[in-house]
Amino acid sequence: MLYRAVAHKCLRSKSTFSSDTAIFFAKNIEPTDLDNPELRSEACGNFASKLAEINRVRQELVLFQRNFPHKKAGAVLDGRDIGSVVFPDAKIKFFVTADLAVRAKRRIDQYKKIGQEYSVKDISNKLEERDRRDRNRKVSPLICMPEAIVYDNSKVSFKRLNKEIIEIVEKKYKSLKLNTINKKKGQEP
Repeated sequence: MLYRAVAHKCLRSKSTFSSDTAIFFAKNIEPTDLDNPELRSEACGNFASKLAEINRVRQELVLFQRNFPHKKAGAVLDGRDIGSVVFPDAKIKFFVTADLAVRAKRRIDQYKKIGQEYSVKDISNKLEERDRRDRNRKVSPLICMPEAIVYDNSKVSFKRLNKEIIEIVEKKYKSLKLNTINKKKGQEP
């Protein structure tokens, strides 16, 4: 959503677009900028993927994410480089994926909620293009880290996905906590 917020600001800006404009907006991003329903638009999503190729924009947004207000208490962050670049030392990482056709259908449903209509073919092509661009970009490409738990939610509702991920996190957290306690006592985990 951060990249979409920067994209939204750039698209709404009266000035001619430049990478300097995008960097300025990235430097001045605020948590309240993420509350805008327009960020879910196709224009914001497509432009956000292009902005993600600008190294300085990424640097500013990574800095924002690393200083996220709830970092000390823990947070759940999603994005295409959260586990590989933003928080490479995160204790728990997920790589959530879904079939292209399912993703396209879900995206079309999101767009309908904000009054936008697209064909399945058009959205599928745009998702494929974005995935290819994100996987092949030089800066922070989309990759699945070896330690990530891969979760295909093609046939799973978001409610069930959330429930299952929470269960995995709770189980893993208890295991991590037990290992920490055992290390303090000098015992093997």
